[in-house]
Amino acid sequence: MLELADSFENGATIVHASGKLDTLTAKSFETHLRAHVETGSGPLLVDMQAIDYVSSFGLRSLLIIAKQMAPYGRKFILFSPNTSVLEVLRVSGFLRIISVADSKATALADISEAAVSDEQPN
Repeated sequence: MLELADSFENGATIVHASGKLDTLTAKSFETHLRAHVETGSGPLLVDMQAIDYVSSFGLRSLLIIAKQMAPYGRKFILFSPNTSVLEVLRVSGFLRIISVADSKATALADISEAAVSDEQPN
């Protein structure tokens, strides 16, 4: 089972996910995030702290969302993954594709730094 809840902070949508991201839940996870991609305009952060398992279907959903966010130049950051989920992301090569922060504070600082650099004249 997967539970999803949203919050908003510093212009970012934060999706708090809890449970397993697997064959049974990946599609609903992807649909939930896709709605934010289509209707939102700011960064999209995903709280992975309470995700205890990610399968290849879950990885596929993350990749699809990352690819959908890219053309808009919007930040997509996963934060607070546990050790086993972080290892799955590392082994699969996803750490080179998707930004992962160790905490919510780090993720929010990352989007704040990006906003400041976007405002700087060239």
